[in-house]
Amino acid sequence: MTAPTTTAVRTDRLPPDILRTIIAVLIALLTIAGWLNVFAKPPLRAALVFQTRAWWWIEQIISVLLAILCIGIIMRKRSVLGAAFWLTIYSLAFDIVRWFFAFEEGQLNVPVALILYLLFAWRLWVARRQVVLIDDAGTVQATG
Repeated sequence: MTAPTTTAVRTDRLPPDILRTIIAVLIALLTIAGWLNVFAKPPLRAALVFQTRAWWWIEQIISVLLAILCIGIIMRKRSVLGAAFWLTIYSLAFDIVRWFFAFEEGQLNVPVALILYLLFAWRLWVARRQVVLIDDAGTVQATG
């Protein structure tokens, strides 16, 4: 029997990316801080009862899930990459629609969340491409 000539290269961690990590930290902190702010202030907490529209609650659940996945991205967990990418796209769609309706009403504001989601989706897309390249390389020829 001879020694194998190839070794499998597979990692559970994402390639390092400081910009992706910073954006993930900002999204997670802003989401968690927003929820804490709503529950800490009685007038805002009382308004939650009147938010009966299913789409609003879906948006909130998606944002909390994305914040949790951002923590996974900060920890460079490869397993959360796909879900984080698609939830970011979903959140991006929510924010684009909200910004469009606000713009139609004559409100021009700087969409910080929209910008963060765009940047985060871009960095996650880059990470997905890097992971595919690593997977395609698959094996490294052993010397000897």
